[in-house]
Amino acid sequence: MNPLIQESSLTGVFRLLLVVLLIYFIFSYIMRYIVPLVMRKYVNDFQKKFNQQNQEMQDEQARKKEGEISIKFVDKDKNEKHDPDDGDYIDYEEIK
Repeated sequence: MNPLIQESSLTGVFRLLLVVLLIYFIFSYIMRYIVPLVMRKYVNDFQKKFNQQNQEMQDEQARKKEGEISIKFVDKDKNEKHDPDDGDYIDYEEIK
């Protein structure tokens, strides 16, 4: 008889059912109580950050006089990071 194959017993079946039910109840508890708390905290933090940025923009716009134009310079070299391993894009025309 193969030593890796064992006959199942009634206690083994009950132990398996107990483990499965325990995992199910723990998972359902986490999904019902803990995940909503974590998501609520995440959404509140995101909402606070959004409101803070929105308030800063409104304050900046309120400081401007009517008709005043402001231009913010953005350095392209800092924003565009080119990886030399990306290769070069070559525009081609298909010949039929």
